[in-house]
Amino acid sequence: MQEQRQSPRKVADQVLEIHDQITGNTLGRIVNISAEGFMLLSQEPMLLGTVYQLNLIDPSSQETQKSVAFSAEAVWSTEASHPESFWSGFRITEISSDDVLYIDRLILEWNSEQ
Repeated sequence: MQEQRQSPRKVADQVLEIHDQITGNTLGRIVNISAEGFMLLSQEPMLLGTVYQLNLIDPSSQETQKSVAFSAEAVWSTEASHPESFWSGFRITEISSDDVLYIDRLILEWNSEQ
């Protein structure tokens, strides 16, 4: 399968939770991320083609937890080897330029690539 990403994703070196902006529920945690997309590990499969309104929570921010708001479309989802777990790929469809820079700064410190 040919790589369709424009920039390589970095494997998360810390737990980054994704929350649904509408319900406030935790959808899962980031496995890898770039400014264009990410892979999520969740307990529920994501609905393909659905654009989700999301918040990424950075627990390492010093004063308060930093939240990055964005929209992302679920482009694939598959069952993981662990029961009741799913891998899902997302393409970020809308995000502020400040939040793109924040994500870029966040992952610059991580040293692994996928």
